[in-house]
Amino acid sequence: MPNEKNVALTYQQFAARGATPTAITGMIYDVAIDSLHRAMRAIDERKIEDRVKATNKFFAAVAELRSSLDFERGGTIARRLGEFYHVARCEIFSAGIKVDRSVFEKYAALFAEVREAWRQVEKDHANAPAAAASAPTRTVTAAPAEPEPANRSSWSA
Repeated sequence: MPNEKNVALTYQQFAARGATPTAITGMIYDVAIDSLHRAMRAIDERKIEDRVKATNKFFAAVAELRSSLDFERGGTIARRLGEFYHVARCEIFSAGIKVDRSVFEKYAALFAEVREAWRQVEKDHANAPAAAASAPTRTVTAAPAEPEPANRSSWSA
């Protein structure tokens, strides 16, 4: 089962192979979203161990996303993403205890929205190779777009 060390190691491996920081961020979002979907399937199938494994994988992905934020350079956007990740962790933790599938669904949709924004950033970087090549780390200083939490979640920034 992947943990925070495994996620960080995977990041290092992809970075060594030339993946851009933005692409790696997108991959981690994909892991988070897939983990939420696996947890929902486990809830439907009443497989407690599978739900816990999937939830833990989600937590590891979110921890990696959170650790990549640069609050000094990222300003408000980095703080909002940090808050979003914190609230997501807390609500998913609580939903895991209560076995509340609807919370998993809500966060799968929110993470998918943010993931789509990162896809656009990837496209923009592909169109500007010099900018993408100059990014030495995966530190996030700005997000491409914010989810609309007021409409879908109790999260607020």
